[in-house]
Amino acid sequence: MPLKDRRSEYSWGPTKIDKVVVATDKKAYSPSETVSASVSFRVVGGLREAFHPDVWTVAWEDFDKILRLTMRLSLGVQRTALTRKVAEIKKEVRKASFYWSRDPYRIWAMIVPEDGGPPQIPHNVEDAKSRMLDVEKTFRVPASSLGKGRHGLVGSAFAKWGRRSFIEKGSVAERSKPLVVEVE
Repeated sequence: MPLKDRRSEYSWGPTKIDKVVVATDKKAYSPSETVSASVSFRVVGGLREAFHPDVWTVAWEDFDKILRLTMRLSLGVQRTALTRKVAEIKKEVRKASFYWSRDPYRIWAMIVPEDGGPPQIPHNVEDAKSRMLDVEKTFRVPASSLGKGRHGLVGSAFAKWGRRSFIEKGSVAERSKPLVVEVE
C-alpha cells in the first residue's frame, strides 16, 4: 500500500539560513598563534516549522521516521571579490529519528549528532529544534597561514534535506559578513 502524500496538506514558508556568524576569541594574533574561529548558523522557516510533534506523529504513522540534514561549512579569507578557503567541513550529517515515547507526546524525536556520539533526547520542542537546526562549529587555523596584515574572515554555510512526507526536499546556503582580524 503506497504512503499517503501529505505534503499538499501543509503550507510551510520557505526555508532559509539565518544569522551566519563568525566569531573569534580575539582580534589580533601573532604569527605563532592559532586563530580559533567559530561559525554558527540557524535553519529557519518551513523546515523549522515542520519540526514539531504533531507533524512527527503523522509522519511516524506513515512510516516516515527519519529526517536527515546534511551540512557543509567553511571558513575563508575574503580578498576583493574572491574568497580563499582556509578550513572546511565537507560533509556532516545530523539525523532526527522519530520514536514511540510515553511522555509528553506519543511520538518524540531523538537527535543523532554528526560526531557519532550517543543519541540525544531533547527536553522540549524548542530544545529539539535547537539541537537539530542550530549549528556551531569551531575551526583552528595557524595565523601564519593567513599572512601578516588585516584579513576578513567569512563563514559559508550550506544545508540540504531530502523529501519527507511533510516537506519537499530542499537546500539553502548563506555567507556571513566579514570579521576583520589582524596578524601582526
